[in-house]
Amino acid sequence: MSNGIDIDRLVKDPSLLIDLCREVIDLIDNSPEDPRAGEKEAQLREIAKAIEKLKKIGVAVPDPLRAEKTRLAADLNIKTETNQTLRLLIEGFEKIIQELKARFGQITKPKANQQQVVNHSLDGKRRTSRNDLIQHLLDSLKELGGSAHCNDVLDLMERSLQGKFLPGDLDKDDSFGVKWKHNAHWARLKLANDGILIKNSPRGYWQLNKRSK
Repeated sequence: MSNGIDIDRLVKDPSLLIDLCREVIDLIDNSPEDPRAGEKEAQLREIAKAIEKLKKIGVAVPDPLRAEKTRLAADLNIKTETNQTLRLLIEGFEKIIQELKARFGQITKPKANQQQVVNHSLDGKRRTSRNDLIQHLLDSLKELGGSAHCNDVLDLMERSLQGKFLPGDLDKDDSFGVKWKHNAHWARLKLANDGILIKNSPRGYWQLNKRSK
């Protein structure tokens, strides 16, 4: 697990671990701010709405419109993935802090068999669990041959989840239109970090690792 890191030094001087964490966070969050990010997000939302309306009335979506949605999503995807990676760090650090407090007797450790999955959004609305979204993502990607554009994967996931969405899933999201799609991107990042998906796949494409097919 050390991968060349001198664990003994970190044990003797834990402040080095804190400094290392800061360096890693800086490396993750090194992408420059896009001054047009807000404008692009607004454009993406409106184009996504237009595409959904066309689909609902059975009208073919023009290729240029679909291509523009893909381009905007790709432009915004880098910062979105950075934010999702930072959220994973936050969740991990929060668990570590809880475990540290438990060692000092400040909180009670959860039982080993106690469920930790949260299926509620911050406003209390129920939403599809991340584990369920991960499974739907994997099933959809396998059905598409193990490699597909993220929009195609999300479209197939949406069809399989029709009638099963929970109230929190359909809340509006600034980046992806609705919350479940935002969480699906989180699921993709988790799978990539776990080695189940290829982490450095072409922009906008989600790919299974060969050993995961």
